[in-house]
Amino acid sequence: MGSDLTAPANASPARLKRELERAVRACTACGLHQGRTTPVVGEGSFDARLMIVGSKPRRHEDLQGRPFAGGTGNVLDQAMQVAGLARSDVYLTTLVKCRPEDDRPASTHEVEACGQLFRAQLQLVRPEVVVALGSFAASVLLRRPVSIERVAGYRLDVQGVTLIPTYHPADAVRGVPQAAVTLRRDLSAAKAVLDGRLPTGAQTLAELRSRTAVGS
Repeated sequence: MGSDLTAPANASPARLKRELERAVRACTACGLHQGRTTPVVGEGSFDARLMIVGSKPRRHEDLQGRPFAGGTGNVLDQAMQVAGLARSDVYLTTLVKCRPEDDRPASTHEVEACGQLFRAQLQLVRPEVVVALGSFAASVLLRRPVSIERVAGYRLDVQGVTLIPTYHPADAVRGVPQAAVTLRRDLSAAKAVLDGRLPTGAQTLAELRSRTAVGS
């Protein structure tokens, strides 16, 4: 079974963090808990304006209990540095909290089983901008299949939150052309949205609709 957050809404950030960690560690909503070494809750401040979301923990994350560790973490940290971001500026998490065996893609059931915990994180952090790493995370957050090659860098509006899909740092580790450059570009765009130097997803959509109306 899954595990609910029991802390009141006005609880301190430290208590909310403890409750979230407790809920993740107690979760047995799918079979992934049976093979995990350490569940990966998330990392960062609940006051962060930017949330970075991957699909699942991989081997290094499973061993360390931290999101984006090992080679993928190095790539992400370098990209954030270029963008003028630090880990303390963002909240890092994954849709699925336990590593699927052999780093296979998470199943629909596994994503749905972790959905309550991920939604709790969204409610606790309330980010202004979400960067989705990879096609899988972008597809889940957009609720439709997308190819990261097609949507990387778009500033989309999802219920008032700006969603920016981009390549996963694991793509750069695997040598996918342009993955590292695009990741740096899109994290820089996320920072620019937060700084008011680029329009939000909602502003971009409104401008597009305005142009369409004028041209019709």
